[in-house]
Amino acid sequence: MPKRIDEDGLFRTTVAVFAESGYRATTTQEIATRAGVNEATLFRRYGAKADLINAALTHVLADSSFATVVASDDVTADLTALVRSYVETAQQYGGAVTTLLAEVPRNPELREAIAALMPNLVNAAGVIAAHQRGGRLAAGDPLHALVALIGPLLVFGLWARTGATPAVPDIDAGRVVAAFLDGHRARG
Repeated sequence: MPKRIDEDGLFRTTVAVFAESGYRATTTQEIATRAGVNEATLFRRYGAKADLINAALTHVLADSSFATVVASDDVTADLTALVRSYVETAQQYGGAVTTLLAEVPRNPELREAIAALMPNLVNAAGVIAAHQRGGRLAAGDPLHALVALIGPLLVFGLWARTGATPAVPDIDAGRVVAAFLDGHRARG
């Protein structure tokens, strides 16, 4: 009887190795060793390294909290939820997303994983759009507004990965949202 593979654990391990090493230096041997599976099993089940990485990123990003925020009538609470879920997702998988963004231009076989990122962004933009329709946020392209909200967080994440000093400050979701609303609240 074939050994059952903990696919969630395998995918988390794959994402971690990819985030740490980048695409070229990630090996199926390292993934297999760290996940406690046979490398041949990975090839039988997933084929190429890119297929495994795409499957792993698609799986973990679909379950991220950033993908599940829903709009209510409270713009401050919803934006705070977006910021907190973005930070949580970045803490869990941000290195992989940053690595993916850097690697796709050189490795087009990873484009499937970029497609997995899009539902998260579309969901978050949908929250912004709901508040624009409700007159709580200024009209405009919801993706642009989303970038204005999370862009600084992305930059801080990149900065933190470099180990540069000064250290990246802790993110205060309330302050991030207040600053965003200062420039993006609908004017009545």
